[in-house]
Amino acid sequence: MLKPLYSDSVFIVFTFKEAEELAKTWVRIASDNTCKVTRIDDKPYGWVFFYRGKNYNPDDASTLVAGNAPIIVNRINLEIVVTGTAHPIEHYIGEYEKSLPEAWLEMTPERHDGLKKFGPNDR
Repeated sequence: MLKPLYSDSVFIVFTFKEAEELAKTWVRIASDNTCKVTRIDDKPYGWVFFYRGKNYNPDDASTLVAGNAPIIVNRINLEIVVTGTAHPIEHYIGEYEKSLPEAWLEMTPERHDGLKKFGPNDR
């Protein structure tokens, strides 16, 4: 349990495994089981999950999935935020972070040992 800097209350922080299960379930349902999580970025307030088609082939444009916007899973409340694809992911993350309490941005990220951050084409 962490004590927030802006309050005397104590809150529960969800684990990466709980957030990962939620994100994978969301991707499975939203894509009718045609996509999988391919990249995860750690943030102080949670994680950003990227996904693409299970049959993705970088040499075959027909395997690209349109509209597969990364999702943010907040580790404080397990809120899922669908970002977008019209702008770079940094734009959506910046907009989301503007809506959060400052204390959430100062938390230490929970690192995961799974998928690592790759290049800009791993959306």
